[in-house]
Amino acid sequence: MFGRFFFTLVWVFISVQAFSQVDDDATEKTKTLYANLKAIQNAPFFLFGQEFFNSFQYSSGSAHGDETYSDCFSVTGAHPAVLGSDFHYYLDKSATERSYHTEAVKWAYQQGLAITFDWHLSGKGTTTYEYREATKDLVDNIVAFPDGEDRQWFFGELDKVIAIINNDLVVDDERIPFVFRPFHEMNGGWFWWGTQATTAANYKLLYQLTVEYVKERTTSVLFCWSPNTPTNFNYYPGDEFVDVLGLDAYEINTTSFRQNMALIADHAQANNKVAVFSESGFRNDGTNGDMASMYWKDTIIPAIVDDPSGKAIKIAWVLTWINASWSVPYVPHPASSTVAKQSFMDFKNLSYTIFSDEVQNMYEPWMIVAAPQELGEQKKDIKIFPVPAHTTFTIQLEGFVEPARISIYDMTGKVVFETEMDGNELTLAVDDLPASGIYLVRAIDRSKSISKKLIIQR
Repeated sequence: MFGRFFFTLVWVFISVQAFSQVDDDATEKTKTLYANLKAIQNAPFFLFGQEFFNSFQYSSGSAHGDETYSDCFSVTGAHPAVLGSDFHYYLDKSATERSYHTEAVKWAYQQGLAITFDWHLSGKGTTTYEYREATKDLVDNIVAFPDGEDRQWFFGELDKVIAIINNDLVVDDERIPFVFRPFHEMNGGWFWWGTQATTAANYKLLYQLTVEYVKERTTSVLFCWSPNTPTNFNYYPGDEFVDVLGLDAYEINTTSFRQNMALIADHAQANNKVAVFSESGFRNDGTNGDMASMYWKDTIIPAIVDDPSGKAIKIAWVLTWINASWSVPYVPHPASSTVAKQSFMDFKNLSYTIFSDEVQNMYEPWMIVAAPQELGEQKKDIKIFPVPAHTTFTIQLEGFVEPARISIYDMTGKVVFETEMDGNELTLAVDDLPASGIYLVRAIDRSKSISKKLIIQR
């Protein structure tokens, strides 16, 4: 299973103007982020992400101020490629914690990683985002009474978030592009915007109102809609209000997950949108976290990769929740068992998963990505290095018996370049490959062959 590659023709250079985007006035970097997410969605791999990966850790009950640290990095030597954050932690926590999360987002952006924000907005007059009797009419009042107190309260909360976007989430005088995922899991009853509190029709009006208000006041936001399972398009606010479609599902059942994700992926493909697996993880492990850590290789990978329809892998990322002492360790940490750490390392080293050490800048209009070696091939390695100008790339072999042969295949399986290596290093011009796209680089000697994927975008 783990050594298989998909030989489907996928071109990853797409003009950013080709994408139907909610905000026509979005910045070029925001459009580029959207284009790159679309490219990854159509490739045979996905980004791995985690909520607050560099401002929480499992050994601490509170946020920390070292944005260069993550539990993921301590185990694998790489951070997740997607950082999840939450405006709740900006508006309802201390100024110090807010600054930690802000610096964490800035740092992730400077590394070229993708960023997404959800928002556990506390209901009016409460300190909780959960459904309460006091907020049972809040959505209905917001959408029904433009001059009412509830609408004005809601706009006031949006203004606070917009001020953060425009004033705090800024690097080198540029706003940080991100995917905004407001009012998620609306088809469950646990939030004040969920099924206990309002109708599908009024939920859609709330979401639409939010998008219109935000996009008129900032230009760095992509908008994500993410139900929980079962996927229910009765709550879908419409393509003119959604850039990204997500799915939230924990402790997944393979059959159910594929059915629900297929609905998300099909709609994204048919309507020129991006699909993501917006939340997942294993929450029912209160002991040492081994099951939570092994969930990724043992459950997520087979569910996505072995889907016979090929739809489950049509996603840009998979994101998991927070590592903290008041939570379960969704990814392993320094005190995790050797078994848990190795399982997660195996997951990280698969050709299907992309972490921070493999993804190039998500805000540049093209990228080269080389995947790690396939599982079980620790004795030999191919390393692929793009040069700063991105005009050439170098293939470096380790542990091969000379002479080794290098073959480069396009995603139809056609050989587009082949040579016998003279030594262990070969530098090729990007223009030596016939077009932008996804390629498979294979090194062979008399004892073994291994492969890596290569993305070329011009």
